Amino acid sequence: MAVTVTYASPVTGATPPTAAQAANCNSVTGTVIATANGDTTATLTHNFGLSAAALAALQPWVILGQLNVAFYASTWIYVPTDGNTVTLTKSGAAGGAGPAQLQFTILRPHSEIV
Repeated sequence: MAVTVTYASPVTGATPPTAAQAANCNSVTGTVIATANGDTTATLTHNFGLSAAALAALQPWVILGQLNVAFYASTWIYVPTDGNTVTLTKSGAAGGAGPAQLQFTILRPHSEIV
């Protein structure tokens, strides 16, 4: 019973990009696996160091996509937590469809490009 976040770009694996690694890219991608219905949150670290103005404008932009049918049985909502992280919250249960698996892309706002 856990939520597993795995990054695909600009780094690979469970460790998120550092601020130095994130400074050279405009997106962070990866996957989230929620293995139980009670797994309701995931923290995605992008380390973009976004400004208060960007956060007030509801940035960064996050694209979520399905990797299995359980994704459709759940509702995932994202909220920018601070200038370096986004929190995903799941409402709705995955039921018998298996663990909810989704892919994510976090996009740096154009106004925040280094």
